[in-house]
Amino acid sequence: MKCLVDDLRQAAVPAGAIRMYWLGQAGFAFRTAAGKRVFLDPYLSDSCERLFGFKRLSLPALRPEEVEADWVILTHEHADHLDPDTIPVIARHNPACRFAAPAGCTAGLEAAGVKAARRVLLEPNRRHDLGDLAVHTVPADHGDISESALALVLDFDGVRVMATGDTSWRPVLFKPLYDLQPDVVLPPINGVFGNMNHIDAARLVSEAKPRYAVPCHFWTLAEQGGGDPAGFVNACAAMCPGVKAMLLRPGEGFTVNPGIEN
Repeated sequence: MKCLVDDLRQAAVPAGAIRMYWLGQAGFAFRTAAGKRVFLDPYLSDSCERLFGFKRLSLPALRPEEVEADWVILTHEHADHLDPDTIPVIARHNPACRFAAPAGCTAGLEAAGVKAARRVLLEPNRRHDLGDLAVHTVPADHGDISESALALVLDFDGVRVMATGDTSWRPVLFKPLYDLQPDVVLPPINGVFGNMNHIDAARLVSEAKPRYAVPCHFWTLAEQGGGDPAGFVNACAAMCPGVKAMLLRPGEGFTVNPGIEN
């Protein structure tokens, strides 16, 4: 945990690049060259066991109180994305941090103590300017269990990261994000609750044509499907051999340079 906290504080990031880290489940963190820290869907607690009996199988990459954030971006309102035991702690410890999320997250953010002045509503099919960061959104297909769920591209002014959130494989919905030519794609591979499995996720990668693909939403909560990360890497090698499919440990990071292989 300390190594990740220190890296997020101190890592030297080249101009125009980002450093990104997998937090486990569907959570990621990003550090920009300017030192800004952006968190995406951070699930850093055991709230799903407390609420639903879903036991966490892997340790969180850091504790909620260790998070130092400028922005928290949420794709939808489920507890393993809008974590009711993580978001209030981040909000208290980071009074300048702001939160950007779709309409379905409003009640959860209010319950977490995030005042309206700190919130940005993410609407589908729009570009949202968050200062050093732009967020491009399209609807995700998470069925009727989250009608406002979004897929999105985080545009760090040099590096673009496509995060689908929880969704089925929907090429027509995702095409506007493909057209942005993302450098990195972050698909779920657990294959239950309406989410892509590793084969559909590899199909998505072959359509988006990024430089890197990093799977998520696996091996954290058994009831949400184990996923097949090795199968994802192999499927990407067969369907899109020009893409570097990477498996990260929780807390592991790597630097993405603009248009440059690492």
